[in-house]
Amino acid sequence: MPHGHRTAGWRVALLAAVAWLLPASASAADTDKTPLRQVTCSFTGMVDELRAALKSGSPAYRKYVKERLKVAARAMPADELLAIIQQERDPDTLEALGAALASKASFSEDATLLQPLLARAAGDAEPGLRAAAVRGLRGTGSVDVMAKNGGVVTYEQLIRDSAPEVRQAVVDNLVHESAKVYFGHDRTVSETAVNTALAAKDPEVAAKLLSEVSMEQVGHGTVEQLRQQLRSDNASLRGAAATALGGVPGAESTSVRDSLVELYRTDKDPAVRKAALRGIVRLGMGGALPTLESLRGVAPALDPEIDAWRTALGMNLQEWELLLREKERLRK
Repeated sequence: MPHGHRTAGWRVALLAAVAWLLPASASAADTDKTPLRQVTCSFTGMVDELRAALKSGSPAYRKYVKERLKVAARAMPADELLAIIQQERDPDTLEALGAALASKASFSEDATLLQPLLARAAGDAEPGLRAAAVRGLRGTGSVDVMAKNGGVVTYEQLIRDSAPEVRQAVVDNLVHESAKVYFGHDRTVSETAVNTALAAKDPEVAAKLLSEVSMEQVGHGTVEQLRQQLRSDNASLRGAAATALGGVPGAESTSVRDSLVELYRTDKDPAVRKAALRGIVRLGMGGALPTLESLRGVAPALDPEIDAWRTALGMNLQEWELLLREKERLRK
């Protein structure tokens, strides 16, 4: 098909795709009085509008422009969109364009469209652009996308980036994907988060991943990987592993509880001991009361922590987040 015909075709589709996003600024009576005029819809113009919005627009307007771009990208020829992305040098704009490309890839069920964005995430010379490319994948099934692209670029690789902003983008993506895309129910995402944490050189980054990603679907091998971190030289990692182990599948609960009890009895770091108590309670909920009572006096300074958990459990709250919030209220 000649390029001119193809461009005209996608502009027609683009107009239809974005019509629902355009604000209704005139009433029906006004429309009757105002002659219609032809408007040329330009994706390049939308990108220019995006730049202006990112620079000086309100948060609501920036959100609107980004969403409109994502919808428009579905109708745009892939090679034209990819050309824009490959040439982009502004991190905020690249992130928004990456999100638009991810939307197109999902809509067309063609994960290979994201190869250029993955390549920039791994290999761009500018750290800010690498981080922006990673952030462009947020809110998508990015772990699955990476696998479908042959695992050439992975989060385990990206977490070792020399730039802190890239590592932070990796953590944010995985935490968001687990919680907001799969609602904690995807085993592959959870196990990828654990493997990514173990690949990290920064223990604080690893600890954030382990403590904030859902572990409710992980397999036995991953539970063992987490259990090994209870012996880490880094207290943050030990505490994060204890927190993570509190959320593992019920079939693992007995052996994991024994490991957390041992951690509480032997570890000298108060924060690690608190994390062990949290893990024990989450594993057993109301059934954890006898275990908590058995731990009184092991670390007398933390007996008030045990008492707070016992009081909160006595309220018969069935949701973990509600129980945790009530316990924290009691300890203020």
